Amino acid sequence: MKLNDLAIFVEVAKAPSLRSAANQLDMQPGTLSKIIKRIEAYYQQELFNRHSANWTLTSSGEMLFQRAIELVAINDKIERELGKPRRPHMRVSGSEAILGYFLPTLLQRLSAKQIHISLETKDAQDLALLRKHDVDLALVSSLSTQNPSDRQIVADAISTVNFVTVVDSSHPLAARGQKSVFIEEVLEYPFVVPSKAIYGSVDTSRSHDGWHNDDFSRHIMARVDTASMLIAMVKTQGMLAYLPDYIAREHNLKVISIEGCPYSCEQTIWMCRHKQLHHHWMQAFV
Repeated sequence: MKLNDLAIFVEVAKAPSLRSAANQLDMQPGTLSKIIKRIEAYYQQELFNRHSANWTLTSSGEMLFQRAIELVAINDKIERELGKPRRPHMRVSGSEAILGYFLPTLLQRLSAKQIHISLETKDAQDLALLRKHDVDLALVSSLSTQNPSDRQIVADAISTVNFVTVVDSSHPLAARGQKSVFIEEVLEYPFVVPSKAIYGSVDTSRSHDGWHNDDFSRHIMARVDTASMLIAMVKTQGMLAYLPDYIAREHNLKVISIEGCPYSCEQTIWMCRHKQLHHHWMQAFV
């Protein structure tokens, strides 16, 4: 069995349809279909349930999928050790906010080990892409210290996060310096909030940014779907925001100390990978 055929089988298995795999591999669907039939003939097993355009793996296909991924990884390691290295490629998923702040630090650790790597990022809040082997690493958040590890996934905590209320340095509340501001006064000002969970996991009883709206209702002036737009609204429109402390630090936003609010929102940021796979460049993170 040709290893290249198995690598193609893996891509077809991961794709939602044969046509989608063909587009990704820049090949004709008919050519892919012939390769899959050749593999099935070799192993004398049907690997896909063919339902019109959508193909799903059979039980035999699922087993081969796992083994083929391992074989491709082993081949990459052999080529590297025999002096035929291919530039390693790292695929990472996470939210815009988490990737933007924590991924550069991971890349610096690779550079420190003289590991030069190409990079591909994908937007995802959970481990779905990692479980499908569409990425090599997933940067995710969880409430407090809830570890997302399971029998297939290893998760290493890389940071703890506290949510804070922020304003731009030109906002009237910024002039208070280190003095606390009562929650009632804070609620007099307009807020910008995310329209979806752009910061990862928060308590389901709270808003998308982790705020207790039921107990402390805010005057919401804007709802946006990206962290970059939310920050722009804080800096240019005089709005308040409740967001992770790493964003406040990165963008030099003024943190307001609030008195009279007993609630807080805390997260742990995790770097997750598959237990059975360990690319050589992952040694930089051990």
